[in-house]
Amino acid sequence: MKRVFTYCGLHALILLLGLNCRPLSAQDNGNMVSIGECVEMARLNYPQIKQFNLIDEAEQYDISNAGLNWVPHLTVTGKASYQSDVVEMPFEIPGYDFNLPHDQYSLAGEVSQSIWDGGTTRNRKDNIRAGAEVQRKQLEVNMYSIRERVENIYLGILLIDKQIKQNGILEESLQRNRNEVLAMLENGMAYRSDLNIVDVNILNCRQQLSQLQADRSAYIKMLSKFTGKDMSSAEFAEPSDSMDLGSLETDRPELRLYDARIAQNNVSREELQTRISPKFNLSFQGGIGQPGLNMLKEGFAPYYVAGIKMQWNFGDLYTRKNDIRKIENDRQTIESERETFLFNTSMDIIDQVNAIQKARDVLRQDREIVTLRGQIRASGEEQYSEGVIKMTDLMDMIDDEHDARVSESIHQIQLLMEIFKLKNTLGQ
Repeated sequence: MKRVFTYCGLHALILLLGLNCRPLSAQDNGNMVSIGECVEMARLNYPQIKQFNLIDEAEQYDISNAGLNWVPHLTVTGKASYQSDVVEMPFEIPGYDFNLPHDQYSLAGEVSQSIWDGGTTRNRKDNIRAGAEVQRKQLEVNMYSIRERVENIYLGILLIDKQIKQNGILEESLQRNRNEVLAMLENGMAYRSDLNIVDVNILNCRQQLSQLQADRSAYIKMLSKFTGKDMSSAEFAEPSDSMDLGSLETDRPELRLYDARIAQNNVSREELQTRISPKFNLSFQGGIGQPGLNMLKEGFAPYYVAGIKMQWNFGDLYTRKNDIRKIENDRQTIESERETFLFNTSMDIIDQVNAIQKARDVLRQDREIVTLRGQIRASGEEQYSEGVIKMTDLMDMIDDEHDARVSESIHQIQLLMEIFKLKNTLGQ
């Protein structure tokens, strides 16, 4: 009966480990894999990682488009109109008939070349790069959750493997005692019911093994889906439970996202200066019209106009002060979010460090309990063979030793869970 409750508790912990987990990637069959390798394979296999290339491509396209501001721009215009009145000479000139037509036509092309844009193009490129960097850092933050999900599945497999190993130790112990009971039956020193008690426990042990193997198969399928490789024949290395709790520096992707947003904010501040800077263009216009530039000349005539143009818009000066305040407000909002994140993270770190220390203390006591339970069980086997205790008493001792070993295994994985939870919080 005790082992039934033990398995139920174990199954609940396994379900907790795999909560909200979805699939990732792995190594070739039969290879030893580590938890770090599984996390990296899962990251590379995750569909969202394709967005990094898409962000890079979009950035290059936008930067290329921004650079076209320095390419000469060609504009073609045409016009046909009819005027109700035209310019007329107030006097007549002998031998010269001045008569402008009421219908007028023009076709012209203009080439404009920017020679100074006040830093608008450079700022636009900087803004594109800053925006793309923010997108990349945000994507890194979104994908960071993959790490914890894969680690939970991996540790869940290790936990099941430990329980399968303990199950094998238990069955060996039961089989050894069964052989002892059979020998005592032949000598009339044991009851048939004693053999039945041992057989029932062996069947329970095998039943639990079947359940554990089914759970392991489900976890292997999840890890294979995450990693994109068949993990059914892989061997899983148990990570070390050592960790220096003295150096706890935070290096989370969220911090790099805040840095990228601050850099983008700085670019927005620089953009304000470009709005109030003068801009200079060279232009050349050529075409044909009726009339041409010489309005006194009848008929169609070609013409051209070349020059330099300055544009200086002072309208942005009216809103400049408010724009600066708004950008500064956005910057303070980002800094506040960063400080809040670091504060909450520091609180999590304190809690997780304490959990690791408690888990290590519990595990240290577990090892002592396992040693004592093993000695009690060995003494019980000797007492049963001498007829001092009943078989039910011996089974209780075997169950107690098994439960102690199971608790030790669970607490080992719980310690690893707390360590990796802390590493995830720190970004290590």
